[in-house]
Order: sequence, then structure tokens, then C-alpha cells
Amino acid sequence: MVLSAGSRRRPKYAAPLLSPTCLHRLSVPGEFAAGLDDDAGEEEEVRGRRAAAAVVLVVGPLGKVWRVELCRPLAGNGDGEAWLDGGWAELTAAHGLGEGWTVVLRLERRGVASLRAFDPGCCLARFCIPDTGIKTKDRPRFIKLLQQEDLEKMKIPEKFVQQQLTETYTNSHQNAIIVCPLGKFWRVELEREQPDVLLRDGWLAFLAAHDLSEGNILLFRYEGNMVFTVEVFLQNGCLKEHKTAALYLTDGPKGLSNAPQQSATKYEVSPVERKRMRRNEDTCLEGSNRKSRASPISVKKVGSQKKHLSIVPQNSFTKEMTAYSVHSLLVSPSASALSI
Repeated sequence: MVLSAGSRRRPKYAAPLLSPTCLHRLSVPGEFAAGLDDDAGEEEEVRGRRAAAAVVLVVGPLGKVWRVELCRPLAGNGDGEAWLDGGWAELTAAHGLGEGWTVVLRLERRGVASLRAFDPGCCLARFCIPDTGIKTKDRPRFIKLLQQEDLEKMKIPEKFVQQQLTETYTNSHQNAIIVCPLGKFWRVELEREQPDVLLRDGWLAFLAAHDLSEGNILLFRYEGNMVFTVEVFLQNGCLKEHKTAALYLTDGPKGLSNAPQQSATKYEVSPVERKRMRRNEDTCLEGSNRKSRASPISVKKVGSQKKHLSIVPQNSFTKEMTAYSVHSLLVSPSASALSI
């Protein structure tokens, strides 16, 4: 199965397990900072260092827009590092962020980013409780910084299990479906170790297929019915880009394979063969006083064995033919009828 990545996703940056220092001054990778703002900004002294500072807008979880300074060392005084400074401490304090929280910034457009916050329990923080019966826009999420113990089986945060999975997870042999960024579905067995729920059988194969190791960050979004979509972040916190040309994943008798497969191939029918087919079709319909003007005919190769011919005449009938029928039709133009 060849997987397609679809449309390009917006750049994101995840900062896990904030320290007290990060609550006042958050370091961001240079590649994310370059996308957020490529203007050199005004030169000023920031915490004893000469740096270029530019103002960016950060949309908080409640929709309020905050003005935050994005600072970078002057040319020649850094290796692409950047940090959010002036205004960042006020933003974190206003939302009650503390040590052990995680934040995810998403680039909306040049100079504008949105922020999501995850509490120390790794769950998406809700800063207001919606009224009864009103659905929130954000689906439940949790974030996980992979540790060494997560490489064999990963524990789903206990708080998330209590809030979202108590009613759905009903037996000890239930499976979860993980949808990777390229669209492939992975079946992973859940294991109950009171009070924890672990991703076990199939988890190691998922990590290996996506080249994940200690230090990677995974952001899970719960779609319901034990189905999760996942986003993968590199060790530096930037969203990992997946190239479709590198992944041709199949589930065969020998396990996962990344060997490319033949895609569906379209065969063009020559004008002579098309004319011959139309003549035989008219012969078939002559007995019922119907005239058929067939639209262009295409033969599609499905898999590696069968061929199907689709004929869609106007004001007539729809017919699907096998490779044997097509061969008989081309070899015997005088055939008076087609087997339906």
C-alpha cells in the first residue's frame, strides 16, 4: 500500500516538560524561528547580550493575542538559536503554566503562532469548561516524550485513561488503531496493568517503521472508538517531515516491507481497437433497437492479475468485462453478443 502525505502541514514546535527558566524565556530552534519571522528586527541588549528582537503574535488557548519578543543573536554570534522573551513570562503566568507543563506552538502565518498547553499529566489543558451539550473544537489529546522505558511498551497517561477511555476500554485484549502522519493504520494491542493502560504488541514495529527513539515527542489526538492520530516531533522539538517516496509499507506474510509496489496502470486503447469495439457493441444492441455511442473506453490494471474494461455508453447500460472478455472481443470482431 503506497501512502500519501496529503497537503503540507503547518510547522510546529513542541517544548516538553518546561523548567522554571523556560517559563520566562523559551528557547526555540532556528528553523522554526526563521519561519515565524525572518525580519532581523531592532538591535537591542537582551539580558546582557546584543541581539535582534522582533515582535510576534502568539494566540493563547483562550483566543487572546499576546505580543511576544522573538530574539536572535546578531550575525556571527550564534548558530541559529532563538528565544521568546519579552511578553512570554506574562503569557505563561496568565494561563497558570508551571514546571512540568508542555507547550506546542503552531505557525499560522508569518509573525503569528498559536499555542496549546499540556498539563503535567500530559493531557491537553482545558482553561474553561464548556456548557453542557456544547461540543468543543479541540479533540482530546495527550503528549508523550519518549523515554527508554517507552521503547518496548508505552504507558498512556493515567489522567487521559480516566477521562477518555474508561467506558471504551472494556477488556484486556482490546486493540487500538494508530494513524501515522502518512495515513497508514497500525494495530497495537492494549495491555492493562492496574491502574495503567499500555501500548504493547505492535508498538515496537510502529517505532521502528518511523525511526523513533528516546527523545522523540509524540502528540496523540483521540478520534474515538480507540482510534488515535499521531504527530511526530524530532529531538529538537520541530515537527518531523515524512517523505512519501521513502515509505512503501505493506503487511505481507513476512511482516512489514518497504519495497515499492506497482501502482494501478492505465492502458490507452488505440483508435482502431476503439472503433472495432464500438462496431461490436452496435451489433450487440441492434436486436433491441438501441443505438449506443460509447464514451472513451479505458482499461485499468488492478493489482497484478486482473484487467477490467469499463464501457459507459450514453442512454444505454454499464458493463464490466474481464480480460478474457476483452481478448475474445478483439480476436473475434464478428461476435454477435457479449456475455453480461
